[in-house]
Amino acid sequence: MRHAPGFFLVLFGMLASSVHWRFWQTLDLEAVLLLQSVLPRSVDWSFSLLSLLGSAEATGLIVLAIIFCARPAQRLPLLFGFSTATVIELVGKTIINQPTTPHYLLRCVPLLPIFSAEVNPGFSFPSGHALRTTFIVIVLASMLAASHLRRATRGGLYVLLLAVEIVMLVSRVYLAEHWLTDVLGGALLGAASALLALTCEINLPIRFLRKSC
Repeated sequence: MRHAPGFFLVLFGMLASSVHWRFWQTLDLEAVLLLQSVLPRSVDWSFSLLSLLGSAEATGLIVLAIIFCARPAQRLPLLFGFSTATVIELVGKTIINQPTTPHYLLRCVPLLPIFSAEVNPGFSFPSGHALRTTFIVIVLASMLAASHLRRATRGGLYVLLLAVEIVMLVSRVYLAEHWLTDVLGGALLGAASALLALTCEINLPIRFLRKSC
């Protein structure tokens, strides 16, 4: 696990470079068209709801709750890792030449106004939803592994987390909110930041940080 964050960061950097030079343009388009041809339009609402739950506002609250419940020594690394990954995401969407998906492909149903959806740095890589979901899933899986829950219960929760991760990633492409490479890039960045944060521990002499759930 010690070398996993670096491995994922290298893969992210390689993917970002190839995306910038438009190596995957055809594959990205074919992936969207394939998913939209295979999945029924009846999933538009459920996937759009999942998109709402994966917004920066909703996932930010989830991450704060996770940080509060984490071991005190891991709280600052988790906060720093999530924040740094978010900054990298915004920088990537500013400098990596990946045009957003065309409007005619979009299938997202507007449910509620989301402030973060109005933030448009210009480009599409990487996916923030994929980044945040992957970060949360990996951290929660780590917390489950350290819990005292029964083995069968932990196994069921692992499956649930994996299902949420897969459906979220698929939904981003199906709804044409992001290209396939955007989603892969976000997942790699989220995995790298989560694993790096989980390998670090910082003890702070602050009373409220010593309280745990």
